[in-house]
Amino acid sequence: EGGTWEPSTVAEGAQLPQATLRLSSGLVKLYKRGQVLQSSYEALRLQKLDLFTVALAQVGAGIAAAQMGDAVDVLINGDGSKGGVSFTAAAGSTSLAYSDFLALWGSLAPYQLNVLVAGTDGIQKLLAIDEFKDAQAGLNFQGTGTLTTPLGAKLLRTSAMPAGILIGLDRNYALEQICGSEITVEYDKLIDRQLERAAITSISGFAKLFTEASKVLVV
Repeated sequence: EGGTWEPSTVAEGAQLPQATLRLSSGLVKLYKRGQVLQSSYEALRLQKLDLFTVALAQVGAGIAAAQMGDAVDVLINGDGSKGGVSFTAAAGSTSLAYSDFLALWGSLAPYQLNVLVAGTDGIQKLLAIDEFKDAQAGLNFQGTGTLTTPLGAKLLRTSAMPAGILIGLDRNYALEQICGSEITVEYDKLIDRQLERAAITSISGFAKLFTEASKVLVV
């Protein structure tokens, strides 16, 4: 836990300024998530596709989506020891302008705006900005599905984001993921019933590093 480091001029022979790192006074909530997949020997042997592997990947994607929701919640509401992000209202209540991003970018200083998290409504408002209507931006989106965001920030779209807000952050300083365990897959067989099972679990949570490294834009 620490504040923003402000560099200053040090006279020759003078003592250097000191920055202190300390443990957070609050507890980081860790959430355990998981799913058990079960299939008969016959289903595994006779199916044309490896649906068991596909299902495992789907469960993993679901766990990752839930973790994204945890991260969004911590960014907005805080982690128990640090509060949530500062809210900045956009100039227009129903539209989003490039100047709003300039204000968001400026409010993050000295941190960088390199990640922008948005929901579906935020994406729609982003696509309505004039800067997205130039030929190159349209070609990139239509040809590859890649969105060119203002100021070069990486765009993350998630259904966990509440409607009406965007979060701008510096990915190097905003959040820390605490892993009780990585995604673990364990297999076993019930021979008497000829079933194969897989249990997929993960334990993780998020803590804020520097409060001012993330800001919310109300749109």
